[in-house]
Amino acid sequence: MAWIKVADVAEIGVGEMKRVELPYDDVAIYHAEDGFYATSDVCTHAAQSLTEGRLEGHIVHCPRHGGKFDIRTGEPKSLPCVIPLQTYPVEVRGGEVWIDDEG
Repeated sequence: MAWIKVADVAEIGVGEMKRVELPYDDVAIYHAEDGFYATSDVCTHAAQSLTEGRLEGHIVHCPRHGGKFDIRTGEPKSLPCVIPLQTYPVEVRGGEVWIDDEG
């Protein structure tokens, strides 16, 4: 496992998202009511940044064509999206958000 600090908890309010650029993938960090989640930031349908969309509960809405994904599992929840997002394990450590970039 290769854990990487991606944010401070205070940077991302509940219901907000943050894009983090890593060498191999852009990752979206989500702060839901029940904690933090991380997926690839790129919509699998149209190569659009998901953090430019909106987050409602555990569902992120792609701003380009309205596709939806569950941030907990990466599974698509509406057309035109049919391919799941890559997800990453997340931990909060002492006020910092960390992801396992090897997923």
